[in-house]
Amino acid sequence: MTEVMTIGEPMVNLIADSDQTYMEARTLPTQMAGAEFNVAIGVRRQGHTVSYVTTLGNDWQGDMIVDYMTNAGIDTANIRRSNEAATGSQLKVVLPDGDPKVIYFRKGSAASRTTPDIVDGIDFSGLKILHVSGVFAALAENTYETIERLVNAARVHGALVTFDPNPRPTLWPSEEEMIAATNKLAAKCDVFMPGLSEGQMFSGRENARDVADFYLDMGVKQVIIKLGASGSALFSRNADGERVETVVPSFVVDVVDTVGAGDGFASGAITALLEGLPAERLLERANAVGAIQVTNVSDSEGLPTREQLESFIANTPRKEVSL
Repeated sequence: MTEVMTIGEPMVNLIADSDQTYMEARTLPTQMAGAEFNVAIGVRRQGHTVSYVTTLGNDWQGDMIVDYMTNAGIDTANIRRSNEAATGSQLKVVLPDGDPKVIYFRKGSAASRTTPDIVDGIDFSGLKILHVSGVFAALAENTYETIERLVNAARVHGALVTFDPNPRPTLWPSEEEMIAATNKLAAKCDVFMPGLSEGQMFSGRENARDVADFYLDMGVKQVIIKLGASGSALFSRNADGERVETVVPSFVVDVVDTVGAGDGFASGAITALLEGLPAERLLERANAVGAIQVTNVSDSEGLPTREQLESFIANTPRKEVSL
């Protein structure tokens, strides 16, 4: 029994020294990566239980990932192992401007071969939130179908479904297909969490309020929009059908690595939803976790504990934000 469940492709993350090219590097620190994996770590560090659904190869990378998850307290009961394909991995080359170059080794990976029947063996008892992202949905037709079945099953069992579109255009046959598939999935979810530019692309609207209305009109209960580095906004509708909005600024930090910021944001939002926090506190926490994450090179190892998060919120200056 876990509070949160997610599905995705966890990968071994090799990081080249920032002062060398990856061809020159003699040592490659090994960490973990993957959008949904980062979210799971963030949720766990906030003191909540989380389980992970995926397929890994029967190889050293798969063993390393399972061991890491187990040591982190993530439930691995819903992870399949396969002899037919390898576990995916990636190489990150850190650049001075904070935007790293990432080289993937994941084509035809075990995770990309996950099929919808993996959902049939899942115990949904006690599940409160299912979190999905557009990354796993984009890997293959079978992974998209797997997410659809998992979302449907979670809703039947009364769980809230959160969705970060996290677009990967190169994984789709066309942008049109990506947009259609993403919006089809968003309509099945309760909370949709795009960045502003993502929301503009998927909805065809420009203003954040209009983007929110597009998804509220299709039945999404809450639309949480990341407004770049400045902050975020949450939109919902009251009993009279009127739009309600909350806008909260982010924090002033020195950026080291931008990868994982959105995943950290998602983990903050998810734990706030679990705890029933009001919109302003939810956005404050989500902004804080995302801000902390960009001060670290690792995709997830910098994600804060509850004590670290509370100290950061209390002692870090805020930015200014507006819609």
